[in-house]
Amino acid sequence: MSGLSTDLKRFDRIGLSRVGIHPRACCQIVRHSVFAQLMHFGDTGTALAAVPGLFRWGPVQWPAHWCDLVDHGELVGDCGVHADVAAALLTLKSVPHIRARAAVATPPMAPAHWRAVWNEAQACDAWLGRSSVHHEVIRIGDRWWDPSDARWFSGPGGHTGSGHVLALREEGGQWQIAPDAMAAPAPDASSKAHGSDASSTSRAPRPPHTPLPTHALPSTHVLPQGVLP
Repeated sequence: MSGLSTDLKRFDRIGLSRVGIHPRACCQIVRHSVFAQLMHFGDTGTALAAVPGLFRWGPVQWPAHWCDLVDHGELVGDCGVHADVAAALLTLKSVPHIRARAAVATPPMAPAHWRAVWNEAQACDAWLGRSSVHHEVIRIGDRWWDPSDARWFSGPGGHTGSGHVLALREEGGQWQIAPDAMAAPAPDASSKAHGSDASSTSRAPRPPHTPLPTHALPSTHVLPQGVLP
């Protein structure tokens, strides 16, 4: 638990991702293209599930603007991009939601691989903790949505495509620790986070696949419970 506590303090210094927009065509064209594609879908659930498929998974230099997400003609994004775009889509659809962060225990070899990729790109790797990684998620109604894996998960103690969710914290709230967090193995016991300054926005792992939601969001803008049961 001490390793997780250290990670949570580290993650608290990481701001939630907000993609900036320059008041010029460089950003406006990219953003318009993304949301034009998403709004083309007939229902909110399908549009939300399509978000990660628009971006090739990879490191992002934060703070980032929309024009920074274009690499050799392709859009590149990480969990912060996915979460910010998904949240903006939900806002456009008038769906109440709350941004949140998760501490996720991943497969043992994953953190070392991600660290190498992020370091090669000279991107901040503060999201890689000692016993977990920082991942951005969204609460919709009384359920949790992983915008990178495009699926629901059950909250603390549940699983996403990236791994076991040890803790969750809504924006402005306190960490909710999973009952089994103390027994969760570290993702990479030999991995040490680089430095103690985690002021940059976090990055999180791209899951191996992007399935459609287990339960689709209703297409109506009126959502008394936020999501379908």
